[in-house]
This record gives sequence, C-alpha cells and structure tokens, in this order.
Amino acid sequence: MSATVVLLLFLGITGLALDRAVERSLVTGQSERLFLRVLNLLAESELNGNDFWLPTYLAEERYNSPESGLVALVLNEQRQIVWESLSSQWFEQLDWVRNQPDVPPGEEEFGNYGGYVYERYAVLWEGLNGDTPRFEFWVLEDAAPLQQTLQAFRNQLWGGLGAVTMALLVTLWLVARWGLAPLRQVALNLQRIRSGDARRLEGQYPRELTPLTDNLNRLLEAEQGQRDRYRQAMADLAHSLKTPLAVMRTLEPGDVDELNEQIVRMDQIVRYQLQRAVTEARSGPVLGQRVDLGEALGRVGRALEKAFASEDKVLDLPDIAVWPVAMDANDLLEVLGNLLENGFKYSRSVITVSVRREQAFPDSWCVDIDDDGPGISPQAREQVLGRHQRLDTLQPGQGIGLAMVRDILASYGLTLDIDTSPFGGARFRLYLPAA
Repeated sequence: MSATVVLLLFLGITGLALDRAVERSLVTGQSERLFLRVLNLLAESELNGNDFWLPTYLAEERYNSPESGLVALVLNEQRQIVWESLSSQWFEQLDWVRNQPDVPPGEEEFGNYGGYVYERYAVLWEGLNGDTPRFEFWVLEDAAPLQQTLQAFRNQLWGGLGAVTMALLVTLWLVARWGLAPLRQVALNLQRIRSGDARRLEGQYPRELTPLTDNLNRLLEAEQGQRDRYRQAMADLAHSLKTPLAVMRTLEPGDVDELNEQIVRMDQIVRYQLQRAVTEARSGPVLGQRVDLGEALGRVGRALEKAFASEDKVLDLPDIAVWPVAMDANDLLEVLGNLLENGFKYSRSVITVSVRREQAFPDSWCVDIDDDGPGISPQAREQVLGRHQRLDTLQPGQGIGLAMVRDILASYGLTLDIDTSPFGGARFRLYLPAA
C-alpha cells in the first residue's frame, strides 16, 4: 500500500509537471507565431500623412476569409479601428478590443478572451510633418485548435500514465509476491516445526534470507540441544545416585558415619551434575548479548572483599571504565567470581586485575588476574583445570571452579591461560570478546 501511494504520488506530480510544461510550450509558441504576424502587418503598413494604410487583401489568405478564425485589427490613439482584415466580418469582440487600456509603445501583450488568443503591439509612427501618431496592432486567432492540441496531449498523457501506473502496480504486486514468497515459506516451515512435523528449516532460500534461516536453525538446534542435555543430566544424576542409595539400603541402624559419608557423597553428586548441566547448556554467545566488564569487576570485587573481610588481603582493580563484552552477564560473573575467589583463597596479601587491548587481539579485552600466592607449577596447570582436581586440600571447595571457568569460556570459543604473575603467584589470563 505504501509503495502504491508513493507510485501514484510520484506519477501524479510527474504528470502535472509535464502538463504544465507542454501547456507553457504551446502557449509560448502560439504567442511567438501571433507576434510574427503582427510584425508582418507592421511591415506591410504605410502612413500617408496622418492616414494609416494597409491593403484590403493580404498575402496570407486566412486574413481574407471570415471562416479562417484569424483576425487582424489596427487601432489609433482614440481607440478607433482604422483598419481591419476581411476575416473580421463575423468577429463579435470589437467592443471589447476598443475598451482595453493602451499598452505602452514598443511593448507587446498576449492573452485570451471570448474563445480567441491574441497578441497586440503598440508603435509610435513618425509622420512627414513631425507628428508621431500611435497605432496598436492586434492579431487574434481562434483558440479552439490550441485547446484541441492541449486536450489531445492531456488525453494521451493521463491515459498513458494511467496505463503505466496500472502496469507498474501489477508488476509491483507480482514482484512483491515473488520477493516475499521465501518469507511465507519460512512461516510455513516454522508452523511445521511448531506442530512437530519438522525440527529445522529446510529448503533453499535466497542469499538475503540465509543469515536469518541459519540463525533460526542454530537457535532451534540450541534449544533442542538444551532440552537433550537437561534430560541427559537428569539421567546421569539418577544413575549416579543409584550406588549411594544401594549402599544406604544395606546399612545397619548404627552405621551413622557411613550414612553421613553417603549423604555427603550424594550432595556432591547433585551439585556436580547440576553445575555440569548448567555449564553444558550454554551453546556459545547469543546475538545481542552485551555486558560491561568494568561493572562486573566492581560487583564481584565488592562481594569478595566483604566475604574475606577478616583476612588482610587487598584487591587492586583498575580504574573502572566502560569495557563492553559480548557475553552473557551471568557467564561473565561466574568466570570472574571463580578466578577472583581463587585469588583471595591462595594469595598472601595482594590480588590485582588489569584490562587492556593488545595489537595481536584487537577485538578482545585482555584480562590478567594476578596474586602473590604460591603459584601453580607448569606441570600442575592442566591438572587444576580438571573437575575435582585440587592442589590444596586445606582450602574449602569441591575442585570444580576452574573447570567450570574453562567450560564456560570454551562455550564461547575462548581459553584460559595460566602463567606466573609478577608477584610470584599465579596469573590467569583470558581474552574476552569486545562488543
């Protein structure tokens, strides 16, 4: 509808512009032809004393026939007709001509009245006795041919524009149906997916729609994968609990220690399976995700400073700035929380965080988390990234924090590097995608 309105408006304005241009051109041409006739009359005129003379019969036959529609008149200063062509025999506008105000000598006037278009021109004629009588030459022509020509053009113009408009509207409608057919196919395929008859968008789509259909398929696959992972996690959880439950069934009423051990084991299994389900449910970054790294660092830092307030340790954060990161906010908080908490657990006094850009990775924020603790030896760095792998059994925890960090980063295609910090402790380095 909007394209139709724009098309009609554009063609309407174009038609009006052409109509005005052609009308102006026809009128200008008519005026020039009449003025040439005035000059021809002036060339054939003579002045005998103060008497004006023009031959009764002129060379142009139309002046000599009352039916020709071409009339010539000459008026003197008193607005009296001193000469008129033979064609003026049926001319009925003589009184109107005499009543018109004078035009200045040397100037012309074009107009229309009573079905005629006219051109008049005033001259001062120097006589033999020094007088300069004024004469006004009029040439009038029937306006019907001009109007017929203009009307014929208008009929052709608006008829042609109407036909072109209809053809364009039909073409536009056909092109719109053809262009929108892939979207209708997408809608039908989505309906089939909703009804359970399909699991993804099938078929060939235009290049312009390929990003849309590919992203929809990835979204559908991620949603289906998430449901499959949750079902698998619940199955794994049930399977993992079978052994502790079987042991508990065989316990005697007095085996309290063994009962507690199995309860602790079951608690660990539930935590592990739920955390694994949450981690594996992530299928990478989703379009439009954006979180501020500086704000996340501030939130995690304040929470950990309160949690470890009894310990004499300092968290040195960079000056907070706006560092947009293309990650889920909960994922970023989980990563920063685990890494900074490790720093608080194992550092002696200082944990530092730095954020910068590197030329090798211009689209990422390089984040270094350093502490002055005992550090991690090169041989043990891969070990600590495994689940339930801990180098220090004195600190509370279940040994899955760094493994969760690694899994979360892996879901975004990122890695966690472990090195030695300038303070002698551990350095955790990660490159976060800039938004």
